Amino acid sequence: MTTQLTDTLGLLTYQISRETFGRQTDQILRAAYKQKYQLVISMAPSRTSRDPLDDQTRQIKQLLSQGIGGLLIHTRGDSKESECIVNTVQGRVPVVTFHRPTANLSGVVLDDAASYYEATNHLIRLGHERIGFVDRDWNGAIPALAKAKGYSLAMQRHDLVREFPPALGIYAKGGYLQGKTLGDRFTALVCRDDYTAIGVCRGLREAGIRVPEDVAVVGNGDIGVAARMTPALTTLATPYEAIAQAALELMLEQLGGRQDEPRQITLRSPLIVRESCGATNAHCPK
Repeated sequence: MTTQLTDTLGLLTYQISRETFGRQTDQILRAAYKQKYQLVISMAPSRTSRDPLDDQTRQIKQLLSQGIGGLLIHTRGDSKESECIVNTVQGRVPVVTFHRPTANLSGVVLDDAASYYEATNHLIRLGHERIGFVDRDWNGAIPALAKAKGYSLAMQRHDLVREFPPALGIYAKGGYLQGKTLGDRFTALVCRDDYTAIGVCRGLREAGIRVPEDVAVVGNGDIGVAARMTPALTTLATPYEAIAQAALELMLEQLGGRQDEPRQITLRSPLIVRESCGATNAHCPK
């Protein structure tokens, strides 16, 4: 029989080798430590559940077998993820998810649609009309994703044509190949993440296209190098610390019996205006 460790929480995450995921895990660890909780961590091998090595059910069961008092899950947004979590946990411990919304569970939701709407609208206010959205290949499902939805809504509001150039890879390599081939098709690009944006900037430069004079570029994540590259990258800053604090707040509510129904906290990624979009904080349009 497993002994319940009331001062220990489980954390299910993935891909901590990338800075963005590593920073989020670090902030969860810090938030838990402040509340005097220890963490047991399980890490999935991939961001996608299509990976044959991934089994979220097995990972959750392993964490539960260690007697954790609550479970924190970095969700991926799979259509059946909520059902999988609920059916596996079966109410044995409180659960809090973060980043992607999950039905019937308390969680912290990152509103990518609203954040990307803001980023795209910022470029439009700067005078751009030919704005492209650079993402990975989602087999034609790009318009359904939250980031692309935010971009699309901003473009539609101003009667501008939405354009999704075909993906040539993922992260920095894919962005680099895009930058080398897009030419003067766009005057601004909104990228799925900072890695892609950095690759785009390099590819554009090698193709003889200047950033931001010829093409403005916006990323997402605010990774460490974003503020130090040339030009410094305008980006949406993922609120890692706020996500961690909100997740622990929801967990403590459940552990303390102060939550009758699942509750969700929604956060946005603020736009950090730097050189790559052709504006500065001092001259940013209101």
